[in-house]
Amino acid sequence: MTLTATRHVQEQALEALRRHGNPFRNYFARHPDDTICARYHVPELYAQERELVLAAVDLYRQDATRHSEVLPILGNKGSGKTHLLHSIKHGPSRGRQLVVTPSTYQKGCDFVEFVLFQMIDTLLGGGTQGGMRPLTYIGEELTRRLVRNWLQSLDAAARTELFPAPPLTRWARRLGLGAARAEERCQWLIQLLSRSGTLPVRQALLQVQLEPAVVCERIRDFVDRNEVHSVAGQMRRRIYHGFARAILLGQEDELAHFLTSGFTELDFQVPPSRQELVLTLLKALMEICLTLQIPVVVAFDQLEDLLLVRRTEDGHKVSESFFAGLVQVLHQVDGICFLIFAERGLWNRFVPSLDGYIQDRLNHPLHLPGHGSVQAIRLDPPPPDLVRKVVVVRLRGALEPFGSEIPPIFPFTEEQVLRIARTEPTLRDMLQQFRRLFDRLVYGRETSDDPEALHPAASEGAYVEVPPPAPIPPGVKEVTILQALPLDSGDAQPSSAQPSSGMAERAPTATSLLEKLWEQALAHACERLQPEGALAGATRELQAGMGALLQLCQEHGMKVGKWRLQHVVAEWTFGQHPTYGVLTLAQWGCRDGQPWRSGVGLFLGRGPGKFRDLQVKLSALDIEPPVVDTLVLLRPADDLQLTGKSKALWDEAQSRGRPIRLEPLTPQELAQLYAFPRWLALLTETLPEDSPLPNLADFVQSQCDSLLRLLCPAATE
Repeated sequence: MTLTATRHVQEQALEALRRHGNPFRNYFARHPDDTICARYHVPELYAQERELVLAAVDLYRQDATRHSEVLPILGNKGSGKTHLLHSIKHGPSRGRQLVVTPSTYQKGCDFVEFVLFQMIDTLLGGGTQGGMRPLTYIGEELTRRLVRNWLQSLDAAARTELFPAPPLTRWARRLGLGAARAEERCQWLIQLLSRSGTLPVRQALLQVQLEPAVVCERIRDFVDRNEVHSVAGQMRRRIYHGFARAILLGQEDELAHFLTSGFTELDFQVPPSRQELVLTLLKALMEICLTLQIPVVVAFDQLEDLLLVRRTEDGHKVSESFFAGLVQVLHQVDGICFLIFAERGLWNRFVPSLDGYIQDRLNHPLHLPGHGSVQAIRLDPPPPDLVRKVVVVRLRGALEPFGSEIPPIFPFTEEQVLRIARTEPTLRDMLQQFRRLFDRLVYGRETSDDPEALHPAASEGAYVEVPPPAPIPPGVKEVTILQALPLDSGDAQPSSAQPSSGMAERAPTATSLLEKLWEQALAHACERLQPEGALAGATRELQAGMGALLQLCQEHGMKVGKWRLQHVVAEWTFGQHPTYGVLTLAQWGCRDGQPWRSGVGLFLGRGPGKFRDLQVKLSALDIEPPVVDTLVLLRPADDLQLTGKSKALWDEAQSRGRPIRLEPLTPQELAQLYAFPRWLALLTETLPEDSPLPNLADFVQSQCDSLLRLLCPAATE
């Protein structure tokens, strides 16, 4: 190719890169479900470390009685820990596993309850793993096994009666004819259900003309006859019923009700304590998953952000509470593989200061076949050849049409890629340098990083200095303002304040970054809360979001009307009901009034759980000495009306002068509560290390104003 032709192709490639934008702008995964991980995934990156993690998970696939263990994955901030977790959660593996990724943790909470409700939220929520909801693949495998066992238990006559027959065929059956065809259908169905990955159970039943509703009832009877009558047996029976109904009839309400409330209403000879109920339900769920050879993995991503050790003074106390609770679960529940993704420096700082027995459990090595004993997995910077592959994948979308005419790393040179790969400490630092270099080569200038939009001072340690914009004469400023209005028209020319196609993308401002992260967290929350039973399963997560929101409002001195928060208890548990027995306590104060203590609870029970939820919440007013001055119950706006026993209970409480309020929550406000802790974690991860949170008062007030007004005492005035 001639020099002129080469220049022409390079100009076309540069124009294509400008149209696509800087692919290094999103240089890290915000959370384990971030789609950016799949878009820019390089299978060879950390392949050995991923193999070690999957080998640890497979230990629980092969041995359902194995004790719970902890496997730390340590690396510097920006080393690719979240990307590795995404590939484990959503990438190919040797089989299905249930990956639970908690995003909130409250100091002092019961850790067994914490793990249980995180698991329930993952089961009932709308998030997918490997392209499928956990409820679907666990329910399919369980229902497949139940239907197969039921069919195998039937005698020939019962199998014949399963299949409806026309009138003439019925007379033939009385003479002993037609039984062979029914037996043939039954055997075909049994063989089909014995193989995983074939037709879904409902579709297989329809193919042999079996009505799913009839099969669902027969499965219930079969389970009731064969399951033991202990507390654990009763729980397994109800879970089997719920999964079968969800898979065969598409109705998840029964399973959601049992996992959130029904398990407290079983026929007990001796009423168990709250802790015993929670532990029994967790063990029942674990037993079902491990019997199906579906390991349960609880992965704590960015542990330092989860525990908020960077921005709280009592970080050590929070860490002690977390690790003590973790070790408690290790002793009480078998079969859980705990993965802890943490910064190496913080891990080495906190773990040696813990009690000896906690250190022993955390440092206990795992013996992996073919890999030896592994105490921890360390993520080191990738070698230059893998860094080059990362660059190629990022640029592929824009350069693919040019084929071999353009190097796959254009506009970079091999020397530039090699230098950055050898000099930068983490993968994130490398991508930041590629982002700056891309802006300079493609747009002609550089832009600042997202964190610098929030903290301009943070850019002092950057490797590449961004020059300040050239001063604009006073006379030109007025021209810019006048020309800014017609930019939407096709004939308008971009002013000097707006970069043209040859200039760099404008770096996001603080507000735009906050909005971008908020929209991302809100979209994720809407997806998770979409299924039928997801709202009930997320009760504790939503309550934790309420606590996190009010705590941040207190920390940033936000006012709602004339009221300001003085004290917040994010999660206050009471009574014996694990799901409904929790409130957020908020003490409000104003200049010309007395302090006002309110208890805020999410009233989300539906069906049989509606009355029980209300009953438990109202019992908080009977506690002596009084904890709250008023009880605020938040309920979805589409089910605000109280009827039957719930209305009678509410009317009785009002007639007794109880200070209670029932407020409606829109789907948007519910999503805000669910998204808030995740948004806060995204923001913390985006900031440079050791940087405090910016003042978020104005942004939070603008986004959650209607929600905050429901919670403050002004709503009663």
